[in-house]
Amino acid sequence: MPDNTNSILDRLCAAFPACFSRSAPKPLKIGLGEELLALAGVHPALADLTRTQIRRALKVYTGSPAYRKGLARGGPRYGLDGQPAGEITPEQQVIARMPRPKPPASPATSPASEPKTPEPSTTPTTGYLKMTLKRRV
Repeated sequence: MPDNTNSILDRLCAAFPACFSRSAPKPLKIGLGEELLALAGVHPALADLTRTQIRRALKVYTGSPAYRKGLARGGPRYGLDGQPAGEITPEQQVIARMPRPKPPASPATSPASEPKTPEPSTTPTTGYLKMTLKRRV
């Protein structure tokens, strides 16, 4: 069972060349993901794929800069057969033009999450121990 999203996308491009393309992605029709999920286990190209793998591959495909650029241009959306099936709305075009949010930085690489060293005080405090008590309920 392949876990590599790129190999799954290559299989989708080979099985449905009128719909999926890596070089010039077409905007997919609304609900196309559900159609693909219904074909999981039935269609020869999707026979050994899980629903999660298909969803993950679609997320990568529709999140690519080339796909978002195609959405921003507007025009028709396409089904698995390559035929137009709906239009891109102006609201969807605006959303496609917005920059994608950056994922949060991991705590290991973020300088803001480094442990802060206490600043030396002018008067030393002796016998101070900071404790947190946890109670089981």
